[in-house]
Amino acid sequence: MSPRRSPVPDWVPEDLPKRPGVYQFEDGHGTLLYVGKSVNLHRRVRGYFYGGGPRDERIAQMVRLARRVRVRPTGTDLEARLEEAERIVSGRPRFNRALKNRSNGWFIEIDWSRPYPRLRVVRSARKPGARYFGPFQGRRLPTEMTELARKIFRLRACKGPLRPDPGGSPCAQLGIGLCTAPCIGEAGLNRYRAQVREAERTLDDAAHARAVRAGLLEERDRRASELDYEAAADAQRRLGWLDELELLRGASHKPWLERSWLILLPHARPDLRVLVPVARGRVLERREARIEGGNGVAPLPEAIRDACYAVRVAELRAEPVFPPEELVPSLIVSRWLQEGAPEGKAVSLDRLGAEEAVARLASRPTGSRPA
Repeated sequence: MSPRRSPVPDWVPEDLPKRPGVYQFEDGHGTLLYVGKSVNLHRRVRGYFYGGGPRDERIAQMVRLARRVRVRPTGTDLEARLEEAERIVSGRPRFNRALKNRSNGWFIEIDWSRPYPRLRVVRSARKPGARYFGPFQGRRLPTEMTELARKIFRLRACKGPLRPDPGGSPCAQLGIGLCTAPCIGEAGLNRYRAQVREAERTLDDAAHARAVRAGLLEERDRRASELDYEAAADAQRRLGWLDELELLRGASHKPWLERSWLILLPHARPDLRVLVPVARGRVLERREARIEGGNGVAPLPEAIRDACYAVRVAELRAEPVFPPEELVPSLIVSRWLQEGAPEGKAVSLDRLGAEEAVARLASRPTGSRPA
């Protein structure tokens, strides 16, 4: 009786490593089809061909076209995730879809190139001259913050360019006190832009939000003492919205994402380590370092000093908004830090110098929580 033939084609190696890493499928001409990562390369790659193949038609088509697979083992799942993201962004493989859907994030936009700007939620931050807040991982939070800011500062919610028409008819927002109606000239250009500027400063600065709150409290109490109870109630409503906005600001605060870090990870080779510098949330180029002996790779203390210097230079050049290609690696590292830095070490460079980073990363065991 002849042995049962394996469903795995001959071009897939039998001796794939049983460890974390990145794999990529290519067609017969070397064209990149798909990039993926796994904690077990052997099981994941060969698993594409068992059980009748992938049930997803898109991946099934990729497998039918594939004629070569390349793998690169890594020391940790974090390095594999970062490598996967880099390859997808640089190679744009035809059959990868998930990373493209996550690559932009969500932003609150104030387009100051418009005479009467409005707050809106957008998928990417690309307009020159516009102010952006974000990135946010989903749409719900920035949408709620935008709606609250509009109501607090009585900004327009109507879409499209605005051309004031004193003879026109305002929408119901004016009647319920949620807009100052620049559409009919009720609020002039300078006044309306000042309202938007106040909203911008409140979104940007918690201290300014507290000053706005103090002003609304004073207005509420003054109106109440003057027996103008309708105006006092309006001030109280705006206070409530401001309190809600501040709660959402706390939920949107990204303490891990906005800081600078130096991460040390195991390498696929036991004599090496991987350094991941992070400057204000931006993941810089990874570096290899040797523990002892060997040539061609910097020793760990020297590599740590060089990485710290790269972080300081990147901090000086950093733009306030993440380009789409930088957002996904930053979110990957942010989640890893929040999980407690499994399999690696992480130190915050916000207050540490290079020599302190060398001392901490060289002495603490792998798997320590971020400091």
